[in-house]
Amino acid sequence: MGNIGNALLAHYGDYIIYMRIFSIVQDISRNRNEGTIAFILHRITGICLAGYIFLHLVVLGSDFILGKGSFGKLMGQFEQPLFKILEIALIGVITFHLINGLRIIVLDFLRFTRIQRVLFWVVVFLWVIVVGITAVVFLC
Repeated sequence: MGNIGNALLAHYGDYIIYMRIFSIVQDISRNRNEGTIAFILHRITGICLAGYIFLHLVVLGSDFILGKGSFGKLMGQFEQPLFKILEIALIGVITFHLINGLRIIVLDFLRFTRIQRVLFWVVVFLWVIVVGITAVVFLC
């Protein structure tokens, strides 16, 4: 009975995830505005940051996990050009998540919902500036 219950729960859990993704796609198709775009991008950047923290901890603990000297080898591999681009992308993800989070705080606590559209474009403008400066610094 336990195996059947676990199988049903796993199937039902997959169904819930599918329906949640489907409802998000429906929301995007119905509400094509800056608030919806900001919501989706905030969720995506949050998931990316959670994944990055996990990988960051794995790399930091690589001497313990993979043995002595593995941390130095990994750090040597991070000097490749691909990782410079990934670092710029990381700064972009962090910056968008940070500035958009501040926009959400302003909307929630200061009740500036009437200028939500303007605040979203301010976030995008600041994000472009920060990522542009980061790209120039990292690639030059």
